[in-house]
Amino acid sequence: MFSGLAEIRDTVHLNAFYFVHTVNLGDLAQQIKPGQFFELKPSIPSQHRLRKPFSVYGVQSPEISFMIRKTGPATEQFSLLKPGDRLDIIGPLGNSFPIEPGKQALLVSGGIGYPPLSLLKKELLKAGNQVWWMHGGRTKDDIFPADAIWTDDGSAGQTGFVTDGLLDYLQSHNPDVVYACGPKPMLKTCAGIAFEHRIPLFVSLEEYMACGIGVCHGCAVKVKSDNSIGVDCKTVCKDGPVFNADEIIWE
Repeated sequence: MFSGLAEIRDTVHLNAFYFVHTVNLGDLAQQIKPGQFFELKPSIPSQHRLRKPFSVYGVQSPEISFMIRKTGPATEQFSLLKPGDRLDIIGPLGNSFPIEPGKQALLVSGGIGYPPLSLLKKELLKAGNQVWWMHGGRTKDDIFPADAIWTDDGSAGQTGFVTDGLLDYLQSHNPDVVYACGPKPMLKTCAGIAFEHRIPLFVSLEEYMACGIGVCHGCAVKVKSDNSIGVDCKTVCKDGPVFNADEIIWE
């Protein structure tokens, strides 16, 4: 695991809201698995003292990249950084998506749920899997390359939710496994559809993970348990962020 300062080698602004920072992590980059994340903060003085979690978007050893969406003051500060600036980072953290060779895999992402699936797709293909990817967003600004696209407002691809596409796809195809990342309501809907079609679904949960190591319990999620009340809690940062969807108690 790396803990320290990493220099930004490259920055690409994809549109008015999304940008990508690339850093050099040396040999550690080769150890990163799809679904894992890093805790980041700018090394410059800031009113935001806590790090923010970002999934790994791409790995091209010795460099790794993070796709970030501007959602508030903290991510706005990240967007102002440029090559030569440094990030205070800890990682890789969390678990990863399970991968079996020779399967038919379906990826479903929404909005900023896109980055971890980008790395996952590359690893699935390396393992000899067939991959189909559907991605959705609120507008065309939330859309990135995929096999099928949905937008809430119809500004790109098909009008509607990506979960509409998932339902249609599973009615005519029979993938071996589904992987998903995006807003929790989207994941809850995906879980219901996958359960109905008896297809395994692995989800990467999006939660604010202040510590990243399971200490603060700010990212606790309810899971099914065989204890007396049938409910337990796990932390997304330490026990996840990837879970079998059947394990989650969707509220």
